[in-house]
Amino acid sequence: MTSKIITVVGITGTQGASVARTFLAEGGWHVRGITRDPSKPSSQEWVSQGVEIVKGDLNDLNSLKSAFAGSSVIFGVTDFWGIVRDPDVQKQAQEQGQQVNQRAYDVEVQQGRNIVDAANATVGTLDRFVISTLSPTKKWSKGKYTHNYHFDAKWEAVEYLKATYSELAEKTSYLQVALYLTNWKGDLGKPSKQPDGTYLLAVPSDGDGKVAFVDAGHDTGAFTKALVQVKPGIVLLGYSSLLSWKEYAALWGKIHNVECHFHRLDRKVLENAIPGGIGEELADMLEYIGEFGYDGGDPDIVYPENLDVDVPVYTAEEYIKNEDWSAVFGV
Repeated sequence: MTSKIITVVGITGTQGASVARTFLAEGGWHVRGITRDPSKPSSQEWVSQGVEIVKGDLNDLNSLKSAFAGSSVIFGVTDFWGIVRDPDVQKQAQEQGQQVNQRAYDVEVQQGRNIVDAANATVGTLDRFVISTLSPTKKWSKGKYTHNYHFDAKWEAVEYLKATYSELAEKTSYLQVALYLTNWKGDLGKPSKQPDGTYLLAVPSDGDGKVAFVDAGHDTGAFTKALVQVKPGIVLLGYSSLLSWKEYAALWGKIHNVECHFHRLDRKVLENAIPGGIGEELADMLEYIGEFGYDGGDPDIVYPENLDVDVPVYTAEEYIKNEDWSAVFGV
């Protein structure tokens, strides 16, 4: 029997790699990965595992149409922060008098539309389109938070899809991947040692509001597999643990046998520490999550435990226990 093709956008990234690993282990699937440079070592590593690597550029619609051709399942994702780091995007922002994240928003919106357009080009063979997205911050906060560009850009692809391609929409499910447990490696939510030997978790957010956390590199594949197995049209919040920042700090401290307390950081500290609009965006994101929830309170959201299939996840407790925290402890 011929294996069905699952085409994975961003196979060398966190989410895409998780999806590829899951479907390789599942069996019965031909995994096709899209990358801008099939010759680079990270791409060739997938080839050695039996993955078909094809060249595709999210800025080039025709390359995506070719890469998606014949797919039964497509996993689509865009990488806002990768766009922010792109020297060409930084140059464009400077030339146009924009902050780099404003320019990245425009680029990500177009990339999302390109993925949708390319998926529609093969809708005849498609069983399921799973698109990685995030909640529309401006909508759910009623305009209170307007600088959370990486959330709003991803949701634009959803709005475009629903407005443009009714047949594709009937085959699509939407995955909102929760806040990465690994973000501390970039200092977001990283406990810091205090002079008295305790640890402080300083975040510009409500310490009592529940936050959806996930190890995206571990669990994105499980969420995607579940969305392929159940009916389409689901908006899934892909999380493994729902904890407030205060609860996270207490759990982290308990596991390491130290005291760890939450402190609500003034957002201005973050804005000044990361200039160019990035600190402002992160502060908007964290305050939005604390006030409205990661999904913004969307009444259509579905949790993994509410699906009709089992979705194994890697909890925050498991992650904290098994992660290497030597960068925090100075070991």
